[in-house]
Amino acid sequence: MAEELINGRELLKEKNKLNSSIERVLAELEILKSDVEGSVRLRAIKHGNEYQYFQRRKGSETNGEYIRKKDVNKAITLAQIEYDERLFHALQEEKKTLEKYESAGNFNPFGTVLEQMSPGKRKLVKPHYVSDEDYLKKWREQEYDALPYKEDFPDYYTRHGIRVRSKSEVLIADTLDELSIPFLYEKPLCFRKRTVHPDFTLLNVKERKEVYWEHFGMMDDREYRDDALMKIREYEANGYYQFDSAIWTFESSKYPMSTKEIRNMIKTLRGLLGY
Repeated sequence: MAEELINGRELLKEKNKLNSSIERVLAELEILKSDVEGSVRLRAIKHGNEYQYFQRRKGSETNGEYIRKKDVNKAITLAQIEYDERLFHALQEEKKTLEKYESAGNFNPFGTVLEQMSPGKRKLVKPHYVSDEDYLKKWREQEYDALPYKEDFPDYYTRHGIRVRSKSEVLIADTLDELSIPFLYEKPLCFRKRTVHPDFTLLNVKERKEVYWEHFGMMDDREYRDDALMKIREYEANGYYQFDSAIWTFESSKYPMSTKEIRNMIKTLRGLLGY
């Protein structure tokens, strides 16, 4: 625990946050325990690359009753109960500390309780709080089906080996990487009537929402330009607007993309997204 005092406003904010969390955890525990008969605990045993789960009654010295894969929801419920109970006690201790006007800055009960659980149980739990770091890690690891390339399509690769569709996209991707802004390339986005694949999907860490970047690079081609404007209207019709959850950049043969301006734009974007 840090020893410096926190002011009244900060203390009240933290206490309200803790009280809200305690109430939410207790409400969930009440629902979960209503589906469990008696005092039952979960035991997780690693078996090869997977885990086997057993439910143990109080006082049992054996592994307990094996939970079949088809009944994995039983294991999920028991793991969540254990996590919630541990978190409830940790939050109570944190609340006591705050009531003594001490800072809670060096103690994170949400993360600590999760780390104290075995890996097998941890993977079944839905945490009540996820740090920005963990949220971003999970976001970056998501899998999706990107658009395929035609056989004769030119090869453009970023410095990290991601295939893109133009030299301008190489520049954008490499600048995002250089400034440590993670992105997903051509991740599907579902509109009301169809699915599109934005060039770059970014994550606003502060608000935990995605931002979609479309680069329109052939604006001197009339048909391409009309399609680009129609696509922008479609974004707006589905609730995605410039400076909120969408970014539009443009270029033509007469007015190519400025390396300097893109770099300055991405530097500004970095702060807005919370990196």
